[in-house]
Amino acid sequence: KAATEGTSSRGEVMSSAVLQAEEIQSNLQSEFPSFVKSLVRSHVASCFWMGLPVSFCKKHLPDKDTTIILEDESGKEYNTKYIACKTGLSAGWRQFSAVHKLQEGDVVVFQLIQPTKFKVYIIRANNTRELDGAFLSLDNCIKQKMGGKTCKGNTDIDVVTCNASKRKHGKSIPLDVRKKKKSSMSRMRPKARPPVEQSENDSDEALSEVMEGYKMLEFKDVKGFENFSIIVDGMPIDVELSTEVRNKYYNLCCSQHAFLHDNLIKGMNYKLIAGIISETVNIADAIKVSVICTPRFEFTNWDKTLLAFEHLGMNVEFLRVRLRRLVSIAYETNDALEARKYLACRNEYTRADDEIKNMEAKLEELKGACYEFGAYLESLKCKAESYHVKFKKEVATPW
Repeated sequence: KAATEGTSSRGEVMSSAVLQAEEIQSNLQSEFPSFVKSLVRSHVASCFWMGLPVSFCKKHLPDKDTTIILEDESGKEYNTKYIACKTGLSAGWRQFSAVHKLQEGDVVVFQLIQPTKFKVYIIRANNTRELDGAFLSLDNCIKQKMGGKTCKGNTDIDVVTCNASKRKHGKSIPLDVRKKKKSSMSRMRPKARPPVEQSENDSDEALSEVMEGYKMLEFKDVKGFENFSIIVDGMPIDVELSTEVRNKYYNLCCSQHAFLHDNLIKGMNYKLIAGIISETVNIADAIKVSVICTPRFEFTNWDKTLLAFEHLGMNVEFLRVRLRRLVSIAYETNDALEARKYLACRNEYTRADDEIKNMEAKLEELKGACYEFGAYLESLKCKAESYHVKFKKEVATPW
């Protein structure tokens, strides 16, 4: 009854969209490799991760992470990040998906027109559903009009009559679109592939679909910083952090042989998560440069922050353990008290010694000034005595 009413199932719609996509692919230039991708939820809703066929990537795409350009049918270009070890597109795909309002069930044709550039053709599942439904209604109307008989001469008249009555009740499909649809559907048939190639592609597609959920690699599979990526809920957030912070965070993960963010609460804002990672790195750096006289309240503040991160699922217990040990050594033993007294006395001694040096320098400066004044005073003394003698002579002169 569903087919009679013109409402096709989701599987039928997707199949029809795929057929249209394969028809488009068959008309593309053969010198540029291409493939068809039917969109699932992880592509457009939750993870925003586009897994590509493994065999296609190994054959045509670079074996290291790079920027892949997606060019839509209007010629506008979008940059995405291609992650080679996972054969998929991450950063940038979300924007492309949002701008083009991609939905689950849509089908996309990717044509590699340059080494790192795809031309992208989009086939909408919703449009396919409306078109298929119209044709099912049209086919049913024709059968009723013809009464089960074949009447080639009156077919076009019956079709037009049927559509004229349908216009009163719903949306009609233009005649040229119906003809195009009919001819296209007659041409669109799944192309048979050799059994070996079919098996290989199916295997690759299955592997790619597993990757599409973007399950993170186990940390032991990360060979170095070059292929280290921070993935949260299937989405890379590397762009939110500087290379320096990512490098330091990678070293922290290496120390624990695990991704520290692996168990964070699902659904958290990725900018908040980037902030948590950045602050964790800052605290780790501060711990490394702390000294025995570091104020206790600083250790306390760091521990409170790490505790909050731990409640959110961040693996920072090893940092808190280190903090507790440092606090114990610095503040909770008799030796620590003596050490702090020594440091306090040493600071006072250093301050007094610096003051003495400052005073000695000042004294030397005053001595220099005094010597200069003495020389100047001697020169004035000679002149003063000469004038004094002259004055005395004048006084002693007879009247």
